[in-house]
Amino acid sequence: MNTGPLRLLLTLAVVALIALRKSDSLLNPQFWAEDGALFFIGAERYGGWGLLFRTYEGYLQVLPRIIAALGAPLPLTAIPGFYAWSALALTGAIAWWLQSPRLALRGGALAAVPHTGEVYLTLCNLQWITALGLFALVLARDAASLPARAGELLLLLLTGLTGPFIVLALPLFAWRAYRRRSRWSSILLVGALAGAGAQLPSLLACPAVTTAVDWAPLQHAAVIGRRVVGTLFFGQTSLPAFVFAALAVTTFGAVSFALWRRRETLPGGLLLLAASLLVLAATGYKVRPDTWTLSELINGDRYFFISKIILLWLGATLALGSAPRLRLGLFTPLLLPLAANLPRFIFPPTPDQNWAASCALIARGKPIWDPILPPNTHIFHPGRPRLSI
Repeated sequence: MNTGPLRLLLTLAVVALIALRKSDSLLNPQFWAEDGALFFIGAERYGGWGLLFRTYEGYLQVLPRIIAALGAPLPLTAIPGFYAWSALALTGAIAWWLQSPRLALRGGALAAVPHTGEVYLTLCNLQWITALGLFALVLARDAASLPARAGELLLLLLTGLTGPFIVLALPLFAWRAYRRRSRWSSILLVGALAGAGAQLPSLLACPAVTTAVDWAPLQHAAVIGRRVVGTLFFGQTSLPAFVFAALAVTTFGAVSFALWRRRETLPGGLLLLAASLLVLAATGYKVRPDTWTLSELINGDRYFFISKIILLWLGATLALGSAPRLRLGLFTPLLLPLAANLPRFIFPPTPDQNWAASCALIARGKPIWDPILPPNTHIFHPGRPRLSI
């Protein structure tokens, strides 16, 4: 069981590792995609609070809009850094929650999972990290104290109104309430229903990004195998499509079987795996990764972040719960992600877009098309005199 000091140490380790892996975002902070185009520009025009419940891409983004509203009064040059450090602080809060003693499955490999880095330290992708906190709430033992219950309701509120994941988590909360028959589980279910009810109308009204094509199950399984299992254990190694498809089916099948066998000693394991599969299914519906080529490893990496985290999370849990003579053998595959991706563990610095020079122009009231990240992305600012830059 994680004691208070150990829990704090593990949380600080997660924060430190993320800061190390993406130090450029903290030392030379810059806007990333919707951080500039949506949250910063929206806060500049409306002060931020007026947009708190405005949807984007079919869902609410309350947490990033709160951060943007809080950062609006700051000097222009300080705002990208405020966004990055706020995202790091909230990631630390999720890491703290994932180490809760009320979770039988603790951890999540939040800081070490191989990916492109787009999820870390950005407001627009913060929802992929907070979703892990939402799914962990499904697994947690019922809170007994008033502060713990207040904290869980706050977590449910903020994560439920940030991104579409509350809709995916709703059947999991329903299953929790059905199995436990506790008053607190019923209260959380009502909260989840309210959050899903707030998100669903705009989600249903938002058209799909891509046009539906003939279902290609082999290609879909191959892409999942490459982007989730393949990148975890083999890095950027290229293999035939059928190998990656078999890898996906075998891995998720083996984990499902192991969790079923140990469903009494690892309660919540199957629910966590179900959360991963729900995210992958929603991704398949929304962005059609089955139409992507196997060579694509950069575009849309955020869609596979949660599944990679959960796969490592469950693997470590199964290994820790095994007999000592088996533990080393089960942990050995979990070292492969580190070995296969070690050259890309530290994310390289991003091109400097010279935000300070843009701030000087904006502060003088000059309208500008300002370059932000990723490269070849711009935002328009009409210019607004400020007290300071």
